[in-house]
Amino acid sequence: MAFRLKFSTRALREIGEAQEWYESQSPGLGEEFIAAMELQLKRLEQAPLLYAEVISNVRRALLPRFPYGLFYAVRDNLVHILAVLHDARNPSRWPKTR
Repeated sequence: MAFRLKFSTRALREIGEAQEWYESQSPGLGEEFIAAMELQLKRLEQAPLLYAEVISNVRRALLPRFPYGLFYAVRDNLVHILAVLHDARNPSRWPKTR
């Protein structure tokens, strides 16, 4: 069974900001970031429980090659992408579920 993905406004903004930053560093690097993101999202659609909870009810999947984590919650057949944060971000910025 494949899970459906749902993105928070925050996560979409963070993805766009990261893509723009990488693209400004080197042409094409932003697209490589998006490709790494899409690869990890495909994994989450298939097996979202593969990754450990980092805070209550929130899991983190690290991106290949890029120092970013996808923070998400699983409810029924839905994977809710809560945030996409650089690994150097303070854990106080991590998302919380209600």
